[in-house]
Amino acid sequence: MFDSLIRRLSLEPAAPPVAQAAFERRQLAVAALLVEAAHIDRHAGPDERGAVVRLLRGHFGLSERDAQRLVEEAEERYATSLDDWIFARAVRDGFDPAERVEVLRMLWEVVYSDGRLAAFELDLLQRLCAALGIDDEAAEGARVLAFASANPHDPEQAGET
Repeated sequence: MFDSLIRRLSLEPAAPPVAQAAFERRQLAVAALLVEAAHIDRHAGPDERGAVVRLLRGHFGLSERDAQRLVEEAEERYATSLDDWIFARAVRDGFDPAERVEVLRMLWEVVYSDGRLAAFELDLLQRLCAALGIDDEAAEGARVLAFASANPHDPEQAGET
């Protein structure tokens, strides 16, 4: 009995069967990072979820339905992932530097979408800058663009005509 158990434990684990993924790895990695940014402050409201879907639609040219499905799959994968940085590594390895800066801009847009920046969100994005290999200047540029997008200038509101 013990010999049988030892033999089974000493065998190389078989790779799980390859399932046809509905979305490519790059899309799923970006979506999972956006989902993480939306949930990091433990208050992922409709504004943040809407921003995630909108950004994925625009960036990957997805339909509303496909973007919603991608978010659902990303939420599931993110919730079951044992490695917090698996998605950051996939983005770092699968995207060129300019694309990584664009992903960072999208992340900033998600955290700004609810009108407030929580300390957890700021900490996450700072750590992701390093994990994605984005320098400070490019990171600040991405943040400024996202802030401007999330807070468009309204001349009437500012008292200008």
